[in-house]
Amino acid sequence: MGRVQKAGVLLLMCFVTVLLLHEAIHLDRYGHLVRFGLHADLVVSKEDEGIEGITKVYEARLTNYGLLPAKVTACDFTTDTAAHGTKVAYAVEQWNSRQNKWNTLDYGEPPFCRPYPMGNIREAHFFSALLWPGQSIATGKEAAAARNALQIGDYARFSVFAGEKGDWKNAFPTAAFRVDERPTYAPIRHVHD
Repeated sequence: MGRVQKAGVLLLMCFVTVLLLHEAIHLDRYGHLVRFGLHADLVVSKEDEGIEGITKVYEARLTNYGLLPAKVTACDFTTDTAAHGTKVAYAVEQWNSRQNKWNTLDYGEPPFCRPYPMGNIREAHFFSALLWPGQSIATGKEAAAARNALQIGDYARFSVFAGEKGDWKNAFPTAAFRVDERPTYAPIRHVHD
């Protein structure tokens, strides 16, 4: 075997090793393997959103695990507090065991990428971007368990849109999560005279 062939074999072995290492890390972190191309993962963190009884927030991350850049449609926004951010559109889905399918509950926030009454977005606009290999973009955090349609024990997931909101041909679902908390409110006490 010549030097060029040995270098080629060594390069191939390095590529396979990096690929296997990446898969092992992803399996350890998210509990599943990943395929080439765009892929959505669920990120759960503990946070106080000001909703009594809710301690977790959920966010989906769309990551390019391909070898080439992928085009995505995203929202560039500025909040009332002058914070700047970028996010992609998504839908929250609930598993319907009777029908054996996922039902769409809602498409993230009311009007995606537009200011609305009681919202905190001051300015927003859509743009197309290239998501380079290894690069991610998120949906933004939400207290999904606080949604009225979800009850303890239900399964839900996010579907992230690489295109516009509702573009199911370019949707990437996350792994499912089990709802394990609900909002709690202090009971109203009656005062007797």
